[in-house]
Amino acid sequence: MLTGNPDTFAIWCDQVDSWSTDKFSNGCFGYFIAGNLVRSLRSTLGVDFHRLNLLHVMNHRVEDQSLFELPDQDAYFRLHKMAFPDQDSDSPVNDFTHLISTESMSDEENYIFLVEFKDEAKIISGYKDHASTVLSVSLQQGEFQKIVREATEKFKLMRN
Repeated sequence: MLTGNPDTFAIWCDQVDSWSTDKFSNGCFGYFIAGNLVRSLRSTLGVDFHRLNLLHVMNHRVEDQSLFELPDQDAYFRLHKMAFPDQDSDSPVNDFTHLISTESMSDEENYIFLVEFKDEAKIISGYKDHASTVLSVSLQQGEFQKIVREATEKFKLMRN
């Protein structure tokens, strides 16, 4: 199942029946970001969709001009540090405000963030702390959330 435009942003998932049970749809889940597939081969699809809809960005604007205007690599590393501070840092909590990775994608250390400014949004992704993997794509504000909602509805219909 594919929802969105893979050249900009899309959500892709496939249930693998031999990995699934009556209670759990297991399979593959991923995002296409600027034509690149960032994926997990160990997704519990229902859990990923459920948690995706609970993300802060689904019900709140995540506008930050300074992060939006930073070069992609700098923004990625700053967002990564906010979400996953070093154990010896002074940060008392993890800040998941901008995090849009599903649980299974984060488990595989693919970290994806959304930053908005005015009518625009930018998705910035990377793998671990490898600068060479950082990529981004620009969207209209609200486009990510719309695609998530559409993909969730398609997934629910697929399960019935």
